[in-house]
Amino acid sequence: MIKYTYIVLLLFCAKNYGQSTLNYIKTPLTIYRNELPLNVRSEWHHLDIEKDTLAGTSLNRAYKEIIKNKKGKEIIVAVIDTDIDINHEDLKPNIWINKKEIPNNGIDDDHNGYIDDIHGWNFLGNRKGESISYANTTPIRILRNLKKKYSHSPVFNGNIEDSLLYIKVKKQFQNDLEDLNDLKRYASENLKLYRESSKKVEAQFHKSNFTIDELINLYIKCQKEKSPVTEDVLTLRNYLRLGKDYKELLNDSIKVLDKARTSYNEDYNDRELIGDNDLDLADRNYGNNNVSGNAKWTYHGTIVSGVIGANRANKIGIEGFSDQIKIMPILAVPYGGYENEKDINLAIHYAVDNGAKIINMSFGNSVGDHSDWMKEAFLYAEKHDVLLIAGAGNNSRDNDVKPFYPIDYDERTGEEFCNNFIKVGAITLDGDKYFLAYFTNYGKQTVDIFAPGYFLKTTDPIMGYSYRDGTSISGPVVSGVAALVRSYYPKLKASEVKKIILDSGISFDNLQVLLPDNKEGILKPFKELSKTGKVVNVYNALLMAKEMSKKKSSN
Repeated sequence: MIKYTYIVLLLFCAKNYGQSTLNYIKTPLTIYRNELPLNVRSEWHHLDIEKDTLAGTSLNRAYKEIIKNKKGKEIIVAVIDTDIDINHEDLKPNIWINKKEIPNNGIDDDHNGYIDDIHGWNFLGNRKGESISYANTTPIRILRNLKKKYSHSPVFNGNIEDSLLYIKVKKQFQNDLEDLNDLKRYASENLKLYRESSKKVEAQFHKSNFTIDELINLYIKCQKEKSPVTEDVLTLRNYLRLGKDYKELLNDSIKVLDKARTSYNEDYNDRELIGDNDLDLADRNYGNNNVSGNAKWTYHGTIVSGVIGANRANKIGIEGFSDQIKIMPILAVPYGGYENEKDINLAIHYAVDNGAKIINMSFGNSVGDHSDWMKEAFLYAEKHDVLLIAGAGNNSRDNDVKPFYPIDYDERTGEEFCNNFIKVGAITLDGDKYFLAYFTNYGKQTVDIFAPGYFLKTTDPIMGYSYRDGTSISGPVVSGVAALVRSYYPKLKASEVKKIILDSGISFDNLQVLLPDNKEGILKPFKELSKTGKVVNVYNALLMAKEMSKKKSSN
């Protein structure tokens, strides 16, 4: 059964929607559990290691013992991602509103350079209101620019640096094409497996539509009775928890073909529709205010936002970290292909200039480009006291060996150039050797801390709610923690909040875990897989923030 459970996860988990996802197939599956957890407490990432025996963030305990009836200050968290379903029942009350802008009057009322940006900005569109969901990969962009620069000459006029760059990205492009072929194969296998399991379960129980809870109970019953459809029930349940029914799996197949036609196609140029010069950072007259138009197709931004800021007061669905959080949607990450560093640079500037104190970045890739633009944006955020939080990536590898961009250090010297950036890996709800999520990247020098990133219930633009995995989830958990700290202690600087989050985490010094890329199944100390060796904890963070605030006030 593990083979097929794994296939389902691999189609979802990587935010890279391609490259990172397919690295999963290199992991030795036999060293992992052969099924997903069944009766998982909803929002286990809010639980406490002491009281609940799960390595959650202790959010529930923090509200009960520390926050209680106190009210924090409104805090804006910018989510740089795909489209966000701003009308979702659990997100709508907590979506940021630009009160300085008059809706739909075609005028830049607040003079920030963006017309009618009521709920943020779409950097993947044009002023006509059109948008793209598929962008080129970074290797294709670099290859295109090199060919243009040297008029298709393979020699590059003796420029050694460009020649080496060409060799590097050409190899990555070939790897991307191999990954794409695997994606096609897995999409087909998913459809086949779902169809076969559905037929067997429907024939046995004369029913075709089930909830997750129904399938869990049915699976337990089938196990006891040793039913021949036991594994088929579990298969359907594993699809459903990811928001996947036959229709959505069919859409996944279509999306893979769309990626082949666009993202991985050298003849496709994503900037033609956008209409800007992506090599000119000063060319900013593009985009539009539609941040949710393709939310059902590019669901990622919605699931990320729910982890951070789902409404707590409405008593439906799930609960985010605080109702004082306002989510600022910024569309700069395509569903297919790689994000463009120019769009990310401008997105960070937009977030900073419009009041965000935390920026969540659940994206990334293995090929960096325009590192100077990213460095400038990071330093701009640092100068304006804004904290940046990013997922470590889903490649099942050591980021110390191969970087996962964006990064906050100079690759030549290894020295950090800013103190407002946190890189987050993912853990599971298992307190044993499976504690490290099988997909997560790690790194003693390059990953700061870990957070829950496996089987978290969150908002879904199609299913309403689903259970998701990935460092795209663990990153938002830390963003939620940071937002809560900054909400109650707004005088603390971004660098101080970073220090608090890293210092206040829970240590697991004696825990030995399996590495995702360890084929021998040898155990490694969890404390050696990140700078801190810790898991984020909001209860401890709030206590530490309180003490730091007192010291600052007394000085």
